[in-house]
Amino acid sequence: MNMMEMGEVVAYLLRYRTAERVPSGGRKRRAAREGQLSERDVCALIDDAQESEREALRDFLAGQGMRLKVFEAGDYPGIAPGSRFFALLPDPELEQPPLYTRDAVFEALKLRQESRAELALWYLQLWLLLHTLIYTRLNRALSDVSRYQEATFVTRELVELVRDQLEILRGLGESAPENSRVLLDERGEDIPRRVKAFIDLLVRAGHLDLVRESGDEDVWQQTLLGALEAEQIGVHHLTHLIELTAAEGSDGERLLATAEAPEAEAVAQPSAAEAQPNAAEVQPDSAEARPGAVEESEANARAVDEPIAAEDEAAAAGPQDKAPGDQEDEEPRQ
Repeated sequence: MNMMEMGEVVAYLLRYRTAERVPSGGRKRRAAREGQLSERDVCALIDDAQESEREALRDFLAGQGMRLKVFEAGDYPGIAPGSRFFALLPDPELEQPPLYTRDAVFEALKLRQESRAELALWYLQLWLLLHTLIYTRLNRALSDVSRYQEATFVTRELVELVRDQLEILRGLGESAPENSRVLLDERGEDIPRRVKAFIDLLVRAGHLDLVRESGDEDVWQQTLLGALEAEQIGVHHLTHLIELTAAEGSDGERLLATAEAPEAEAVAQPSAAEAQPNAAEVQPDSAEARPGAVEESEANARAVDEPIAAEDEAAAAGPQDKAPGDQEDEEPRQ
């Protein structure tokens, strides 16, 4: 693999985030198109690279805060026999450069003239409620990566969950967190529109796939890439929220109270003040879109204020389906 081929491999991975030697789930191989290698060629270049070339590729990706992980058949369900699954993941020990912009997220969720802080709050709310559907509802922990094929939902379910959450927030009246009340300004078809934009973002990021249509509804499923990144988020960014949900009685009330009073937290719980949420590291499907990065700043300090934050963690594991059959056909050229 020479330097030009390495650049083409990186460009492909930044675009699609994953490559499979034998695509799973009935998906066709991605064909070559202008300025882009085919999926078959990308896998072959990585497989055939010498160790020095792989080291150079790792260094290249590390400079962008990313790393390439390789999974074999048997590591997770859904990887076809004889195949390899290459996933481009954020490296939690590295920072990503500013070329990864959040603008695509703000533009997608904007309906009127909302501030970036309001849009970040909306993204965080949708992200947490989605995880209620694909984790809490299944009694599934973030570490249960192998159960990703069970994580399905229809758009209507997420819309209804958002509406229910807003009714709970509205019922709190003046006791609702002040910075969350902006969510109550929704009207008409605002909620379905935001949910659709949010799902589209995660599809572009490679975290959700359309698996089938049920009646007149689309059925969405979490991808292996989405499950891998969710696990990474739980390990590196949500530990303090797990501790928060584990607190009981007066301890839980005290933690929630200090979450709403940063000045008291700084005095009473310095360790908690150092562990602010970084609730989403969802990565882009290209260098122009980085949906999961919104929470890193605008929504970062708000995560512990959200009424549904406690729903984001589950604690059980379960069996998984067998890997789907191989698919050798390529997608038509675009």
